[in-house]
Amino acid sequence: MEAASAHEGTRESARIGSTPLRPLRIRFDGRSVRLWLKLEAGNPYGSIKARTAHALLASLEANGELTPGRRVVESTSGNLGLALAGLCAARGYLCTLVVESNTPRSSIDQMAAYGAEVITVPEVSGGRTIDARLAVVAEILAQDATAVWTNQYTNPANPGVHESDTAPELARAAPEEGWDTVAVAVSTGGTLAGISRYFRRHMAATRIIAVDAVGSAALGGTAAERPFKLAGFGSGRRSEFIERHHWDHVVRLRDADAADACARIRNRTGISLGGSAGAAVLASVLRAIRDPAARELVCVCPDSAEKYTQLLPGRPAGAGRADESIAEALELLDLAQPDETLPRERAHA
Repeated sequence: MEAASAHEGTRESARIGSTPLRPLRIRFDGRSVRLWLKLEAGNPYGSIKARTAHALLASLEANGELTPGRRVVESTSGNLGLALAGLCAARGYLCTLVVESNTPRSSIDQMAAYGAEVITVPEVSGGRTIDARLAVVAEILAQDATAVWTNQYTNPANPGVHESDTAPELARAAPEEGWDTVAVAVSTGGTLAGISRYFRRHMAATRIIAVDAVGSAALGGTAAERPFKLAGFGSGRRSEFIERHHWDHVVRLRDADAADACARIRNRTGISLGGSAGAAVLASVLRAIRDPAARELVCVCPDSAEKYTQLLPGRPAGAGRADESIAEALELLDLAQPDETLPRERAHA
């Protein structure tokens, strides 16, 4: 690596993490519930995937697979690709990213601006576009001896960074009585697996909410069509990281309901959330309705909404009405108010 590139990579890596935590308060049924939003858009490249990308590259550099002159290859729905493109440019690596047709145009443009080669595969019916992306990755690896796959789907550095960094940040900021729940939307499952592993050891009373999309196979089952599919939420294949003991509750939401939640939060509070973040918040409200003891609920919010054009109008036209329980939770989001409470910092293992 050239010295300037190495310096730029070090500077960007130093800015990753320590993202803000914003509390919202909702009062209903004589109760007061706080939703704490961990806003990962505060990372370089605008998402939680900055953590993942840095960890993936560092793991390959540490074991000697990634060296100057090699090409980084990855399949991505958007955020990880953008972070990899930026970090590879800073570190002096070539980068090839395989995306799909619903990857935000602005993300693709930014990847290319960082010098990455971007290959787009068309949507595949039955929710299996990820298989088409991975087939292209396999072709590149077979044809280019310099190509190295970061492999976000099985590389233990993916959940590892959330166990070592993201989860302790959440734990240090917990109220005195701790978090009642932590909600994490799933795709590869690395964030959920890493956070769960940490909380099981250090804050075992906290309940873990796994949030998946209807039609996703991330937590098992068969992938299906998702007419309003949100990038970065759910997956067409089962997660290699998540095991049954990693969650206490599962909430499966339609993409349209997650988009609706994003719009209501934005309109009520001015906070911009991407689709998977809206899903985590909506799932937390559903949990609060069902569990009167839940008062302090933290939501991992992977990114913001600016690059997702399908989130701008709110609930997609033609999506139909939400189910009764979902509609109730969405209406409660219309009551959300910013809370002035500051997150506390405390020592934690």
